[in-house]
Amino acid sequence: MAGYIKKPAKKRPRSELIPLGDVLTSLMTDGTLPYRPDDVEIWRVWKEVVGETYAENSQPSKIRKKQLTVTVSNSIWLQELTFYKETIIEKLNRKLGRKAVDKINIRVGSP
Repeated sequence: MAGYIKKPAKKRPRSELIPLGDVLTSLMTDGTLPYRPDDVEIWRVWKEVVGETYAENSQPSKIRKKQLTVTVSNSIWLQELTFYKETIIEKLNRKLGRKAVDKINIRVGSP
């Protein structure tokens, strides 16, 4: 890339800088995040919703656009949770008091 000259980036005038707190607040309130901050409640209520035995072999791993990914310890638990996906969705949403989860994807890994 001979002859290529990189121009220095333009700096914003100090008056145009936006405080970090304002940026974070706008991200949390304008719906641009793929999850709601209160979705962390899913992890807190998981054991209560699915029961101790299921919780020992499964764990929510992420939530994005109301799609919850659950990691299970082996294929037997994958099959078991697959049968109860709709029930788990209903129980989670009822426990959280809102429609937090539309769909559950299950994968094998380390819960």
